[in-house]
Amino acid sequence: MSLSRLVLFSLVFLSSHFAAAQQPSSPPSPQAPQRDTQAIAILQQSVATMASIAPTDSTASGTVTIVEGSTTQSGSIQILTRGTSQTAETLTLPDGKREVVYSNGDAKEINGSGSANPPLELIVSDQCPDFPLPLLLSALNNSDESFRYIGQETLNGVAVQHVQIWNSFASKRRLQKLAPFSLKDIWIDIQSGTPLKIAYSRRAGGGAVPAIPIEVTFSNYTKVNGVLYPFQINKSMTGTPWQTITIQSVSFNTGLTATQFQVE
Repeated sequence: MSLSRLVLFSLVFLSSHFAAAQQPSSPPSPQAPQRDTQAIAILQQSVATMASIAPTDSTASGTVTIVEGSTTQSGSIQILTRGTSQTAETLTLPDGKREVVYSNGDAKEINGSGSANPPLELIVSDQCPDFPLPLLLSALNNSDESFRYIGQETLNGVAVQHVQIWNSFASKRRLQKLAPFSLKDIWIDIQSGTPLKIAYSRRAGGGAVPAIPIEVTFSNYTKVNGVLYPFQINKSMTGTPWQTITIQSVSFNTGLTATQFQVE
């Protein structure tokens, strides 16, 4: 496998910085979690807006177009979530199948016939962000999670609240070095209460290892069985458009099991 394929393999599906005010910044050094009450309230309100009762699982299907350098290809996508800590995103493309499975702090990445468990520095950003509701609930339910309110901003002409979250790993001392790798910036539409963008960086290690900024933007939220799901998802990598996802169907509470989220 070529070096470029290996790099892509590590970055597939993970979801770029535009204005300086919208760029993620670094969290503080690992310590007790920072619990900004304003940030927590904003995220709690966003969760309530998306669903009065969170679904136990979700299955979404649609189309995806990927631009990688001079190559553009289109195919299908399936996004699965179970609870707040299991996700599986599968792309079926002309050059083969690509998949990232995340389950309770572990992950597996598949590219064609190859499969690998990524390093912990990447796993902390492997939970699929495409359906924001489980991601936000996962953070709010984690006693180690830190929350910081950045302020009110404008995103593409829309007034938003900018919040940062990261896992402090305060209760897991040996993992506290991973805290900076888990940082996510979230922009919530003040009027609708829905997330409009989630930004984070992928970095396979510390020191001189380069960070790859990812941005995921959401639009065309559609209510399905009382739950708001973004039917248009766009991703950029290092500021360049990367994935265009159009959701065609969504179902909830279908009884997904742990089998769909195997990482071993």
